[in-house]
Amino acid sequence: MQLLSRILENLRNSLAFLTLIPIGQKKILSDQEFGRLPGYFPLVGLCIGVLTLVLALMIEFVNLPKAVIAIFLVAFQVILTRGFHLDGLADTADALLSHRSIERKLEILKDSHLGTFGVLAIVLDVLLKASLLASLENAQGGIPASALLLFPIWGRLAASVVAATSTYARPSPGLGYNMVAHSTNKDLAFAVFTTAFISIWFGPLNLLIAAIVALFGAALVWVWKKALGGVTGDLLGASVELGEIFSLILFSILFKI
Repeated sequence: MQLLSRILENLRNSLAFLTLIPIGQKKILSDQEFGRLPGYFPLVGLCIGVLTLVLALMIEFVNLPKAVIAIFLVAFQVILTRGFHLDGLADTADALLSHRSIERKLEILKDSHLGTFGVLAIVLDVLLKASLLASLENAQGGIPASALLLFPIWGRLAASVVAATSTYARPSPGLGYNMVAHSTNKDLAFAVFTTAFISIWFGPLNLLIAAIVALFGAALVWVWKKALGGVTGDLLGASVELGEIFSLILFSILFKI
């Protein structure tokens, strides 16, 4: 019972920090509580996926093109997460594509102003997700429920891998420091277990996708280390967005085989 209570408390903390889902008053987290968040990224993704599926079922009765519905669903997720991860992707694009020194790239990451590459990253992110969702079709001609439920989980698994196996890039702590510094292998194991349990529920093929996405997260660890010497909170957000896009690409390919 104590274990369940701790799991629910950590999930509540994760939802309060990462989403607009109303789960009570947001509290100030300790360093160790921040370190637990990456282990719960996939469960946060599950909550987002469930709400997205509910919205999809609600607007299914409206005679709208599937591409428009897909855009609505992606926009809903952006609103639900306060654009948190999308902002990280934009800052990451501005920094990495600036072709400056690592020190200057880290400064650009801290700059709240949005550059050309950041705007382009946001546009491409939304277009890619909406296009990939719209390309999927179940027996009734709609977007498969499994895709709506699973891709937010898989994308966050990639970020869990990044958080738990990376070092922090900046000499001074930032927003993502505690999630990187205090996340452990136990947190990663919990993220992998919950993702695997949910994925296998929808069939072995989905478990394979989850495993490939985890490897994609490991590849991102190498990319971020090569580019910036480690990760920051923005790079964790970018990892979520890139993980979701990669997941939808895999789902689109394997779903049609």
